[in-house]
Amino acid sequence: MSSHLVLLALFAFFVSLVFAMISKDEPREQLRFGGLMFGGFIVSAIVLGWLMYPFPL
Repeated sequence: MSSHLVLLALFAFFVSLVFAMISKDEPREQLRFGGLMFGGFIVSAIVLGWLMYPFPL
């Protein structure tokens, strides 16, 4: 499990899970909010990584 993408997805999943559990009361709301947060984390990380790709180290 040394892939950065797998570790990003794992981190995003657990953070989304915790935030959904503490911010919403109904299970349906928790699932929707957690899914939106998870998707937002993944998409924003990929977009930011793509935008930073042309910059040299």
